[in-house]
Amino acid sequence: MPEMTKKLDRFTAAILAEATAETERTLDDLKKKRAAALDQAEDRILLEAFHYIKNEVAAIRAETGRSVSRHMLDNKRALYLRREEISQEVFGLVRGRLEAYTAAPAYAERLAGLYRQALDTLKGADDVRVYLRPADLPLAGGLRRAVPGREAEFEAGDFTLGGLVAESAGLGLRVDATFDNAMEELSGHFAELFGLSLSDDDE
Repeated sequence: MPEMTKKLDRFTAAILAEATAETERTLDDLKKKRAAALDQAEDRILLEAFHYIKNEVAAIRAETGRSVSRHMLDNKRALYLRREEISQEVFGLVRGRLEAYTAAPAYAERLAGLYRQALDTLKGADDVRVYLRPADLPLAGGLRRAVPGREAEFEAGDFTLGGLVAESAGLGLRVDATFDNAMEELSGHFAELFGLSLSDDDE
């Protein structure tokens, strides 16, 4: 009987040892699985956090870009309106000076000079037609006397600031020496120069 007890003790000890080893292996596996699950969870959370932050940054950047664009557009609009106001003020002053100039005696001399230059350009033409603004038609006699020996027909033109237009159908030439035309060219140069000075200021 003692032999049987010894065998039973050895058998029990072997089973207990095997059970202990199995328990330790199971616990190790559980620890590894737990660690792997935690790593996966951390990776997933980090990835989600990264995507969230990335999306938020993109949204903030887009909103900031829209805000800056709106601000720049508002500033450009205000600048454009102010530039137009300044342009109107400047050309209003120029028109006022032209009105004063065309009412002065020096204007008749200037008109005679323009008439001579136009006839030089239309040299050889015998069908010269000269257009003056309606207020200047009384000066036609003085213009004829300024260039004796050259005939021209004088008519009212559709411009208002002063100067003259001379043309010859036979030569197919037209000379526009109106203040209206000069003002239009000046307007284009003014906008160009004023635009450049504004861009230079921005830089």
